[in-house]
Amino acid sequence: MGNKGHLRFASSTGAVLLSVVACIVTTSSLVVSQGIETIPPKLYAKLPASNVPLLCRSNKPASSCTVRIPGYANTYDVHDLPNGIEYYGESLQRGECGIMFNSLKSTNVGKFQCNMTVGGEVFQQSIEIEAALSPEPTDITIGEDAIVEHGAFAPNQTLRLTCSSNNANPASNLTWLLDDDVIDPSYLQPVQTIEGVDGKGRRIVSVSQELNYFVTLKDHGRKIVCRADHFAIQKGFYRGFLPLSFRFIPEPVPTINIGESIINVTIKANPRPATSWKVNDMTIVEGQSLGPYQAYYPKDLGFGNYLVLLRINEPTNQSDLIELTASNELGSRGYVIRAQKIEPTPAAPGRGTTTFFLISLWTYLCSVIVTCVLRMP
Repeated sequence: MGNKGHLRFASSTGAVLLSVVACIVTTSSLVVSQGIETIPPKLYAKLPASNVPLLCRSNKPASSCTVRIPGYANTYDVHDLPNGIEYYGESLQRGECGIMFNSLKSTNVGKFQCNMTVGGEVFQQSIEIEAALSPEPTDITIGEDAIVEHGAFAPNQTLRLTCSSNNANPASNLTWLLDDDVIDPSYLQPVQTIEGVDGKGRRIVSVSQELNYFVTLKDHGRKIVCRADHFAIQKGFYRGFLPLSFRFIPEPVPTINIGESIINVTIKANPRPATSWKVNDMTIVEGQSLGPYQAYYPKDLGFGNYLVLLRINEPTNQSDLIELTASNELGSRGYVIRAQKIEPTPAAPGRGTTTFFLISLWTYLCSVIVTCVLRMP
């Protein structure tokens, strides 16, 4: 289920790690053998690549250096290289022997080898060059034990999800998110890796990882994301995502806010609830105006939240018992609001009096009581 969403070296030792970023990735730490280190120890290149350096380095001066270059039959002195390849490094006196590909192509995939003469001895070291391959789009699969009802997940269950990023070189790096938040690694199984060879004889690597995540109604409207990062992808990564959706009747405890002459209730439900208000034996259906009362259609705020408004367009002369009913295909919930008139407050010069009403709200099926003040015109 997924949105099928997605480094170059310079001319000195210190710049090597900077310019390689856009098209090349190297493996872990430097390789040191017989006093010679290679930078990088292994090269993954997004082909074709420009200005790609390979360097062998000794901590002592070298008197000479020859190289064998994949795609070329001969052994070359680093000061007599074929066209399209230049010497790279500070100098042999500083113990640096390397080459710079002006254009690295698929014919140059293989083993680069340098032979450095240091203190009268010849030391040999090599760098393996491999073609970097972009993975297939990231995918998330759901375990067969998931409980799905009418196209939505049942709440309060553990979802077993597997994310796969296939046929890349090197392997993709997987990250799990809940919206934009990184998921606790304790919910994850170890990454599984499978290596193989594609039809062109190129090494490919597929990785997968399982997530076991317990979902509740609080997750409604969120999404689980698996991000596969790989430098060979044009935008750097692919994403697979799974929307979390649940079906539930209107919840028993709403959020209430009171403004001037308006009752504002936020109800959580899915699917969208139909609403009506009952005041003094008078029923006002959503979208309808009746007497001093105007009922609005529920406004979808996202994540299963719906804003329900009742406007009171003129002061009332008695205590009002107001009932809000919200229903969807899964059930109905009633909420009771009691508006109690309080004596008018003195008005400022040039302004009318203001009537206040005390609002108490509770539901038929819950003992929670919320009190607020409603200001009337």
